[in-house]
Amino acid sequence: MQVIDKLIEQLRGSAKHNPAVQEAPVAVLWTDEACQWQSAMPLIKQCIPELLELGEYQPDQRIGPAIWLKCAIAGVLEDVTLPEGRTPIIYLSKIGRKALRAIEECPDYLRPLAELQYRGSWWAYNTAGRDWSISSFLTNPRVGLELDVAKDKNTLDVIPQILKDLLETRVEDLQGKRLEAKDFQSLVFNDPIKDLLGWLNHPEGKRSQWDDNKWLLFCKTCSSQFGYEPSDANYSQMLAALLSAQGSWQEVWLRFVDTAHNLSGLISALRTITPDLAADLSHYPGENTHDEQSLANMLAGLHEHELSAVRGRIASLYQQHKERESWLWYRLGESKYLEILAHLAKVAELTQQVFNHQSPAEMAELYEEHFWQADAAALQAMALAKEPSQQELVANVLKLIYSPWLNEVSLNFQKLVKLNGYPGNNEIKEATADYQAKGMVVFFVDGLRFDCAKKLEQKLDARNLVVGVKTQWSALPSLTDTAKAAVTPVAGLLSGAFDSQDFKPLVAATGSEFSSYQLKKALAQQGWQYLEGLDTGEPDGLAWLQTGDLDNLGHQQQRKLPLGIDDVLEEVADRICHLLDAGWKQIRVVTDHGWLWLPDQLPKADLEKPLVRKYLSRCAILKDNASTSLPQVEWYWNSAVSLAMAPGVSAFTAGDYYNHGGLSLQECLTPVLKVTKD
Repeated sequence: MQVIDKLIEQLRGSAKHNPAVQEAPVAVLWTDEACQWQSAMPLIKQCIPELLELGEYQPDQRIGPAIWLKCAIAGVLEDVTLPEGRTPIIYLSKIGRKALRAIEECPDYLRPLAELQYRGSWWAYNTAGRDWSISSFLTNPRVGLELDVAKDKNTLDVIPQILKDLLETRVEDLQGKRLEAKDFQSLVFNDPIKDLLGWLNHPEGKRSQWDDNKWLLFCKTCSSQFGYEPSDANYSQMLAALLSAQGSWQEVWLRFVDTAHNLSGLISALRTITPDLAADLSHYPGENTHDEQSLANMLAGLHEHELSAVRGRIASLYQQHKERESWLWYRLGESKYLEILAHLAKVAELTQQVFNHQSPAEMAELYEEHFWQADAAALQAMALAKEPSQQELVANVLKLIYSPWLNEVSLNFQKLVKLNGYPGNNEIKEATADYQAKGMVVFFVDGLRFDCAKKLEQKLDARNLVVGVKTQWSALPSLTDTAKAAVTPVAGLLSGAFDSQDFKPLVAATGSEFSSYQLKKALAQQGWQYLEGLDTGEPDGLAWLQTGDLDNLGHQQQRKLPLGIDDVLEEVADRICHLLDAGWKQIRVVTDHGWLWLPDQLPKADLEKPLVRKYLSRCAILKDNASTSLPQVEWYWNSAVSLAMAPGVSAFTAGDYYNHGGLSLQECLTPVLKVTKD
């Protein structure tokens, strides 16, 4: 990792948000009143194509006045094209945060940007809004690099002078020692390979950064060590030498592999080089691009094969292309179809296996051990498809291998429930009775399906937390109004009315509908804290917290749900860490229900209107004494209320890719996570 990689990570991380409850920031504002970062801005902009700079109008350098910047981030300028999926970053040299915050006193040239502080986010040192100095970034243990940098004036003066070279330095070369002025000065002239790659990446830009003496030294070094004097005439030959990786160029190639993510200009130039017959094709980005296009065509043509052969065809394609996972271009994210194919191959492998058993509980065991990975792989394949054309392609493949399997598994589960009954009610009551340990937060995440919980477990493991995962059944129907109430600490105070139209239970003592207000009131009466926002409460008590709304994301995004799951889980993991750091002993993560997601919409099911009191997507309330051949269950809060469930993965309403409320493992088998520090 180079120093600039950490800088990029932190700048882009400033735009993190929860798409379920927050609007995405329109821009990240980077103020630099002392102009410490200004000298390296050309290099930084090469590595961050979404970075714009306030200044005199120079559109080819992505520099312009405030009104131009506003138009650029709005995407209405022909001379500026920002990368999709990246939040624009606006660098404000000679500007402090307080200059924007005092809108009435804001100078006219800056005023168009002032409102971005409300629609954007800041890259700032702390909540007080201090600018990031270079030295504070290098030494900060939480956000920066935690380096040991001397604080004397000589050292602090040298750092901005050699900033460009510092940013291209490997972090490991700076760690483990006291860094003083002489150490930073030595970065400028001791690494010819770094200089060679920098010149190959941007010949004109690199030359403009050096004085004549350094340029002559560089030319002599290249000629003696690498066999070429840098020039326009030799440029293509030097590119070919890099790709051949022979002799002294082998070390250059190895360094290129380490730093290629910051050398987009060089990668573009390498695409023009054609390999000879003896070449190592893995070195040539054009070969990877050709293979990617071929793979996309093969995946698009799968519908032409017999359905019985599609899964085998996917497995064969993966074996054919798997070697490219070791290529540099895969690590750089330029093999997106291969990444997608790996998950499609997992779906194909799991969905060709028979998934049934003797009882719902035994089916659940198989799902926990093995088959949840089919759902996870389907979602991940779709999450990797960022472009509309990729999304259509992945959806069409999943229609062939995932949708029929999911329907069959759901029908199998429903048959077992009809024969053996639904195993959930007693288990739910036992689980909520286990909440009384002091120092515990019950963290409710709406719609945390089991496969998403396994992904959350991985994120918590990566944060060095101890995580245990078990399951419990959702209250029926698997809807928020019914099932959330059943996992609250006050579930024992509730009941259900026979004439309910919306599955909301009542507070038994008063007959009041169980609302958010009633939940807070009942929790307070039982001695529970209700945490909101970033509150941490009193860690020696008991608390309820609810955030991370996957269910709302699913209803809003429908087929695009997979693209937003990771952001929600990151927010949940961060919040758990925050609570444990505040002194809580245990976080118990619970949810109300899972859900179904299909790439081709839930098929429409029919139920005669005379039988129905109320329709929902995956279930319906039947009239008194009404009967149907569809699966039937009782309402959790009042067993006298009979429900009809849509068969398989179908729905009584049309048009949804995402919904819940029915009878399937994916909707009814819910996770419970116990998280501690040790």
